[in-house]
Amino acid sequence: MDNGTANCNNEYCVSDEDYLAMIHEYIIPTPLEWMLISLHVVVFVVGLVGNALVCVSVYRNHTMRTVTNYFIVNLALADFLVILVCLPPTVLCDVTETWFFGRITCKLVLYLQVSASI
Repeated sequence: MDNGTANCNNEYCVSDEDYLAMIHEYIIPTPLEWMLISLHVVVFVVGLVGNALVCVSVYRNHTMRTVTNYFIVNLALADFLVILVCLPPTVLCDVTETWFFGRITCKLVLYLQVSASI
């Protein structure tokens, strides 16, 4: 070992304080990322509430139980599932630039996103 790497405690060969500062800087979202997160939260809440209201309104009003409205309920349920399954991991991946959920979940979420857009 040469003297430059003998005292390295991390992969960047910096002091522990500097290393923790680098991690903290990487983890904390920037103002632009906070805006992205807040917009996704709005889409998440409005999507869940709106799709739930569509399903409840067709369920409670017997006159609305037509073939067309059943089709709209099916679309609302599909959108509900896409919002629940695809939106949170996508936001987390966009903000952190890291995928935390493993290989199978990565393939599953990408498959569901592509299937939902077809």
